[in-house]
Parts: sequence; structure tokens; C-alpha cells
Amino acid sequence: MQSKIAVGLVGLLLGWNSVSADVSEMIFYPQADFSEGIFHFNYQGEKNKNYGFMFEKGFDADRIVYVRPASHSIEKTKEGMIKLSFANTDRYSYLERADKDDFLVSEENGVIKILLSGGDCKGSADCVTAENILTINIPKGYGVRKYQGLDQDLKPLKNPQWQRKGNTYTLTARDVKGACIMMELEKLKPGQSASSIAMADPMQPVIDVKPVKPTKPRKEEPAVPKEKETPVPDVTKTVMPEPEVKSQTTPPIANVEPKIEPAAPVVAAKPAVEKPVVVVAKPATEKPVVEAAAPAPYFRNFQIFESRVVALSEVGKERLREWAQLFKAGGYKSVTINGYTDNIPPQRLKALYATNAILSEARAQMVADYLVSIGVDSSAIKVNGRGDVDPVAPNETEEGRSKNRRIEFILN
Repeated sequence: MQSKIAVGLVGLLLGWNSVSADVSEMIFYPQADFSEGIFHFNYQGEKNKNYGFMFEKGFDADRIVYVRPASHSIEKTKEGMIKLSFANTDRYSYLERADKDDFLVSEENGVIKILLSGGDCKGSADCVTAENILTINIPKGYGVRKYQGLDQDLKPLKNPQWQRKGNTYTLTARDVKGACIMMELEKLKPGQSASSIAMADPMQPVIDVKPVKPTKPRKEEPAVPKEKETPVPDVTKTVMPEPEVKSQTTPPIANVEPKIEPAAPVVAAKPAVEKPVVVVAKPATEKPVVEAAAPAPYFRNFQIFESRVVALSEVGKERLREWAQLFKAGGYKSVTINGYTDNIPPQRLKALYATNAILSEARAQMVADYLVSIGVDSSAIKVNGRGDVDPVAPNETEEGRSKNRRIEFILN
């Protein structure tokens, strides 16, 4: 059953006719008994692009219960797959009813294992998702035992970032083709709280490890010394001296055999035997250390700026507020904000920003000004406009140029 779920979910969300998948978000709301649930998918890309999802063969289109924007189409391909299409929009979302087989791996003795997928970018061979965000709301009555972030091939993610708020767990993976959550939950017993469940380190693989039963030390009785035997003298070998004869006139003295009583044998007392005291120390229970998430190292321009203008979007401001909270919580002393562009000179904005260096500095300064307005110390911020230097992708394609238009943060 696990392999079926892995294949089905990893191939659930696909994109086409797009050079890159930018921000994909999936929120899962399971029923209280995990019999079914709701998937809420959100996507944000670039305007004037054609985006869509491809569902696996045999998918029931009636499970899609809500789609926005209203201008979309749902059709069946020749291969029997369901195609959900959007055109000329930069963001959209839909709700899908989830059957048990879509997420449940196993259920045994009150322990439930689930596997959730945020989708797999299929726009091109090197297509990646700038941000893949997966969230699950744990029903009341369950505690989390283990959880792990995986890629589209179900291998551990290299740098997953986790956030937890109450019963909500969120995984963020950057620059990956796809991301998944593997989670193991336990049904709480009466009077048991979720915090009492032993939680695994999220960076460790979610695998079943049977505890090795410790070998008890064998108690050995000390050797009891044998009784010491005292040798008994041999009376038969005792030679008596001959009596002294003073004169021949003295009547002879009869030989009298002396009566010799053997000495009583000495028996050594048994030493007191003390049984060794064996103390088996209980292994110390170590609580897992969950590292706090670090501030994002970069944002691509479309994630925080309005399209085609040098102004922060509302979504961008929210992202920067979260970034500032992590920056303060992490105890960082300073940050250098570097702005970058692609290699195409400013055209529509040329009257205001003559070069890419000036344009990139203006965007970086706008980010810095907003961070200062929400409480970040201005003396801790340095701004640079780097223009089109240090590209992270080739500028020959739109996908590469989109990656190069970015804001980077260097933390100190």
C-alpha cells in the first residue's frame, strides 16, 4: 500500500507550459478519524503564464469541489488523465476531497502513518519549486510521534524547515522539484496529553527501530573456600625413647606404652558470603532538540514585490514580517541585503532607474526600509545593489532570468 500512495501522491500535482514552479502550498485537513480529508492547494507564479495541474489516471474530477479563479477548465486527456488548466494568471487555488488511500500508509494498534505530497514540478527536466510549503492540521485526540521531510523520490530533504503552532505542523522546502511529509501519530489514551508522546527528531528518518533488549549482567557467586583440613598425626609411627638404666641392681622398669590422644582436627569457619549488588542504571531519556528555523537566505522578486513596479506586495510584507521575527529570535547582529537583477537593462523603468545596479539597489533599500519600520535596528542593516553580477542561473531563458531577479540576505 505504501508504494501505491508514494507513486500516486508524488505524481498528483504537475505543471506544464510553465518554465518554473514558483510557490506551491498544500494544506491538509483530515477528519477526526482519518477516514478522509480535504486538500487545499495554492499556487503563486508569474503573470501571463499558462499553468495547470495534471491528475493521475483514474482520478475522479468530482473530487475537485472548489476552484479559483473562475476562468479555468477541467478536461480528460487521451491517456485518461484529468487536466486542470489556468491561463494568464499568477495565482490560483482549489479544494479536493481526499480519500483514505490518498494519504494513509498504515493503521495499527492506535498508531497511524500518513504520507502527504505537495506535488512534483514537471515543467522541464530542471524545473524546481522556489518554495514548497506543506501544512497538516492534527486532529484533537492524536499526538505526533515521528515526522520527516522528504523529496519527490521519498529521500530525506537536505535542509527542511519546520514550524509548529499548536496542532499545526508546516514544512518549507526551497528549490526542490517536490516535497512530502511522512508522519507517525498515536491515538491518545484517556487523560494523556499530546506533549507526553515521545517525539522524534524531525531530521531523523522515520523508520521503525525495534529496541534492543539490554543483556542483564549475570550474577556470579564468589567461590567458597573449602574447609581446611588439619593433618592427624600417625600414632603408629611415634617412637618412644628407651628408659634410662641407672644400674644393673635397679630392677628393670617395665616398658609402658604411653597413651597418646590424637589432637582434635581444626575446622576453619566459613567466611560470610556477600551477594554482589547489581545496579542497572536506567538510560537517560533525551528530549529531541528541534532547532528554530533560520530566516530565509533569499527571496525572488515576484515573492515580495508587486509585478512590474518597485513596490512591496502585501504578501511580500507578510513574508518580511516573518523574516524579521526569525532574525530577532536568532540573535543575529547584522544583515547585508544584496539586490540582483537579470541581464536585461531597465526599459519601462529606465526613466527612474537608469541601470540594473540602480534598480537592484532601490529594491534592496525598499526591503531594508520596511524591516526598519517593523523594528529591525537600522544600524544593523547594510544595502548593496549588485545589478546583474553573480547570476545563479543562465540568463538565456526566462526561468533563469526569474531566478536571478532576487534579494539575498547575508547574516552575521
